[in-house]
Amino acid sequence: MNVSTPKYVLVENHIREAINNKQLVDRLPGERALAKELGYSYMTIRKAIENLVAEGLLYKVPTKGTFVSKDGKSRKKTQTIGYFLDSSIESGISSPYYSLIFKALEKEAARNDYSLMYFSDVGEDKLEKTVSKLDGVIATCLPRLEKVIHEIRQSLPLVVIDNSSTDKSIPSVIIDNFNAEVESVNYVCSLGHKRIGFMTGLEDSDVGRDRCAGYRSGLNNNGIELDDTLVFRGNYSFESGFAGAEYFLSLKQPPTAIICANDSMALGVMRKLCLEGLSVPDDMSVIGFDDIEVAAQIIPPLTTIAAPVDRIAKHAFSMLMRSIRGEQLEFRHVALDAHLVIRQTCSPLKSM
Repeated sequence: MNVSTPKYVLVENHIREAINNKQLVDRLPGERALAKELGYSYMTIRKAIENLVAEGLLYKVPTKGTFVSKDGKSRKKTQTIGYFLDSSIESGISSPYYSLIFKALEKEAARNDYSLMYFSDVGEDKLEKTVSKLDGVIATCLPRLEKVIHEIRQSLPLVVIDNSSTDKSIPSVIIDNFNAEVESVNYVCSLGHKRIGFMTGLEDSDVGRDRCAGYRSGLNNNGIELDDTLVFRGNYSFESGFAGAEYFLSLKQPPTAIICANDSMALGVMRKLCLEGLSVPDDMSVIGFDDIEVAAQIIPPLTTIAAPVDRIAKHAFSMLMRSIRGEQLEFRHVALDAHLVIRQTCSPLKSM
């Protein structure tokens, strides 16, 4: 019995041959233009292209078109997803926050029958070798990494977390850091505090800038004028939290509450206050951000903003799976709410 070759397979073969003959080396014509050129229906062309995207021979860039993969060869599925984190981040995935992110991604990968591989090397040879072992990448995006982010995107489907990329065609999952920090300020203001210190993180990214902006907006909403002497520029480390507390205590009028842009700095603040014989929260209220594991374990347990790491992982993985399959994303950018977890490091301001 003769079984004719499906039309979409004929289109796949045509595209493969064009790539092998170097007639197609970069961007494919639009699907409708290709349908007209080859004399097939638009849906036939779309099915063929989706199959070749799933195969790894082609990749899609939303709003820009379909492109030939870097080496012009089909990639075998590896059932492995990469998690990329800048090697300059102290402790890498061993750090309190990124260990939470990695565990959440690992759990989501297992749920989708994938394994997760962590990598941080960005040398050209190492990057190409690593990417060849992956079906897609979830990356913590920082401005200094934009070049690497784009290099990965040329070869694989990619979703970024923490910060969005300057290339808005790259899907992202971020936290609404601004409103989360506004909530922290509102809470300490509700307890009667008016001299509220803020310990920033690094302000070279949207995360750092948005948390600082949320603090400022929160003060304004509560009728409190910004005092720049109550802002200490930290770097997310325990040590900078310790140094920040030392600075705040040196002021003629120290703050009565300190809000920190992450939990590690909040722990540094609490350590310094303890060494000075001061009590948290009786002498100073403290709030962190992230809700790392130790936040609920210390005494007193830390009041903090809980980063929705499980939801970050779920959304990022879902978006990446759709991209790997060549499907259109319903939403390219997702901002998740993060809310205050009230524990025991804040108390009402004592009356003078």
